[in-house]
Amino acid sequence: MSQTENIAYNSKLGIFSWFGWRLHISQRAKLIKDAGFDTTCLWWAEDERANTGSLDDLPKIVRANGLEIDNIHVPFADAHLLSSENHSERKGMIDLHKKWIEDCARHNIPKLIFHVCHADENPSAPVKVLLDSLAEIVKFAQAAKVILVAENTRRSDYIDFVFEQIDSEYLRFCYDSGHDFIWSDKPITVLKKWGHKLIMTHLHDNKSGDDDHIIPFTGKIDWRKILAAWPKDYKGPLMLEVVGNPEVQSPQDFLRKAFESLIKLKSLKI
Repeated sequence: MSQTENIAYNSKLGIFSWFGWRLHISQRAKLIKDAGFDTTCLWWAEDERANTGSLDDLPKIVRANGLEIDNIHVPFADAHLLSSENHSERKGMIDLHKKWIEDCARHNIPKLIFHVCHADENPSAPVKVLLDSLAEIVKFAQAAKVILVAENTRRSDYIDFVFEQIDSEYLRFCYDSGHDFIWSDKPITVLKKWGHKLIMTHLHDNKSGDDDHIIPFTGKIDWRKILAAWPKDYKGPLMLEVVGNPEVQSPQDFLRKAFESLIKLKSLKI
């Protein structure tokens, strides 16, 4: 990969709006924009509602601050219910994903990021009923013209299982660098295998055995390995999913360093 073919050379730069400071979304959006970012994604969950108010107000507030909204990230604590053998449990989770898809369509948000298994436990092997759940949700998403984006979490074989069985332009891949390097036996494999379906990133680093979500180049990840496997035709944004510590720095300082990490990543040679 040459210097002019560097990682997503023309990509817009973004950061998850839930980046560690419990501020009103209007304050966070302004801080993100002032730091230089073009786009963001929204945490579509009750803790954001409790912090800011109605979720339906978020898109208007964020856009009023000059930011694009690439996607919403939906809650994942009950993601395992998509694989439940209990019909009512599974139907409830399918219906909830359909509601989130409707939220995206209503607010003109093109993508929905979700987990196909829970990240904070040790999931069992993927099962066929998960495919049944996703087939129904993907069909609904296609009708609404909203793209579902599955993120690699604790077991990347879930990503293999899903994409090997369901081929749809409305089911795509979000590469999470931090998850890949702490939970995969062979990091980068999932990116190499499914890079042609890549439409979103969760870029962050880690320096412990935990899911640290720290700024790139402050941990142990070998970013050149990621660059070497990066799909040359990727046209989506470079989105950070990093979380700062309000006790040790200001949000302005954190966002400045986060933005600089993306500039460094785009200019890095391999």
